[in-house]
Amino acid sequence: MVSRRVLQFFSAPFLAFLFCSAAQAQNALRNDEVSVGGFYQFTSNASGNGITDTTTTSVGGEASFRHSFHWYLGYEASYDYSRFTEKYTDQAFGYQHNLHSFNGSYYVRGPKALGLQPFAVAGISAVIFSPSLNGGQNVPFQVRPGANFGAGVDYPLLTNNFGLRLQYRGLYYEAPDFGLAKLSTGSYRLTSEPLAGVYVRF
Repeated sequence: MVSRRVLQFFSAPFLAFLFCSAAQAQNALRNDEVSVGGFYQFTSNASGNGITDTTTTSVGGEASFRHSFHWYLGYEASYDYSRFTEKYTDQAFGYQHNLHSFNGSYYVRGPKALGLQPFAVAGISAVIFSPSLNGGQNVPFQVRPGANFGAGVDYPLLTNNFGLRLQYRGLYYEAPDFGLAKLSTGSYRLTSEPLAGVYVRF
């Protein structure tokens, strides 16, 4: 009996601390949301200087953070990862690389219809091509600026704070040449990423 009272005496402040911390965290994250998803990646060809650069398709993943200024407007920071191979004219081997994309965007939401809430995003990106150890042909990594844009819908599940996200994201940038004239097309291309994922809204 005494031990139970002692346990209650010491556990009460601990439980109060947990509840206060949870309330503060929720208040700090108010109007914020996080999401994760997977996508299928395909990229258009780039041609120039007598060189054509084609790529393989692949899958990848994205993590994002959003903050809302208003119910219809906010900003998004996201990170995309995929791996695929560049195939250049007259090159016997492909150049495999990890593609990292760091994106900063504004987004707008539309009104809900049939349980779906549409949105659109647009912004700028830092696109990093990091050649793989096996298949990268020992070329250096390269960074290109890019522009990103897209649109999608959110579908709440049971609550407005959690749901499914379907989205298309496009990434427009100059094709990589890894600093080598024999790989330079001087052309821009579009990487498309149809995505499905989940979001949590605070």
